[in-house]
Amino acid sequence: MNTAARALLAVSAAFFLSSAQAELPDPAGFGRAIELGDIRSARRWLDEGMPPDFEADVTGSGLMIAAGEGNIPLMQLFIERGANINYVSRIGEQAIALAAWKGHQKAVEWLIEQGASLDPPDRTWSALHYAAFAGKPRIVDLLVARGAKIDARAPNLATPLMMAVREGNEGIAKTLVDAGASTTAVSDRGENALAWALRYNRLKMATLVAPPENVAEAVSAPALPAQPAPLPPQASIPAPPEVSELLKKLRQAEAQGKPTDALRRQFMAAVESHRKASAKQTVKAAPSALVISAKRGSSGGSKAGGERAELVAGGATPAAQTLAADAGAIDILRALQEAQAKGQPTEELRRRFRAAVDQMRQSGR
Repeated sequence: MNTAARALLAVSAAFFLSSAQAELPDPAGFGRAIELGDIRSARRWLDEGMPPDFEADVTGSGLMIAAGEGNIPLMQLFIERGANINYVSRIGEQAIALAAWKGHQKAVEWLIEQGASLDPPDRTWSALHYAAFAGKPRIVDLLVARGAKIDARAPNLATPLMMAVREGNEGIAKTLVDAGASTTAVSDRGENALAWALRYNRLKMATLVAPPENVAEAVSAPALPAQPAPLPPQASIPAPPEVSELLKKLRQAEAQGKPTDALRRQFMAAVESHRKASAKQTVKAAPSALVISAKRGSSGGSKAGGERAELVAGGATPAAQTLAADAGAIDILRALQEAQAKGQPTEELRRRFRAAVDQMRQSGR
């Protein structure tokens, strides 16, 4: 091959590579494919030059989505192609945190074995935060045993102990206290675990995080006029595995153009059964979660610029809830979660959510 031919071949190859790299998947379609475990499409996109840490429209990178699904072969593919195991998404989450949130212990163990850090950057939601919040005691035990930072600080300076107290996860709170968790650490509102226990009316848990005399003093102290009354006990109850599995099958059938009527009936029956069971455990009839915090000074907050007590559908992580509050996208997030719960298309809602977040970032809020 002469010099001119080699030069032409090199130029052609460079052009082909640059074109392939430019043809990135649609973020919404990418996210849906990874959630469904479409490893063929993931491999093809990576072969065509997609960055290994390419983010979907809402959840995060392919590795993070795979971790949230507990899909180790898909996680392995992204790691082999150069994905950063400690990558922090644009909403401040990591793969190991999402695996912990969903209760995928094997995925958490696999990530640790591959070198995932148990100490995320300061003021980032950690795996221990998410496991404590979601009520995953076995994963909390695992993370504590592996040396996770007990008093890691979230964006609102909350500790994992505060998250366990907030959700009423008594066993987890005891595990954290026994492991040396601070009961005096305060959030960005100056509140410690005892204050959180009293705010959410968890008097039994209050004695876990403070001496009896301190609890008695706090309970008898007159409330300040500007403070809201204690909220009723409330927990974010995750959907059971059978509901999640039926939703996955429903979405797979939709993606493949197969009939979905029978699956949809099974799914809605399972959701209704879960809703009735949830009503026995919580004040609300359906699983729900409070937005943990909004950006200080943002519109719609309390007089003190503190927490936003807006309800969103269960299933959204603390980072997603906080981001939605900051971006003024609570309604979009709620609609997105409701559409997911009904097995309805979510692509347009995902795009709207991402657009709201991008607009927030561009405006510097």
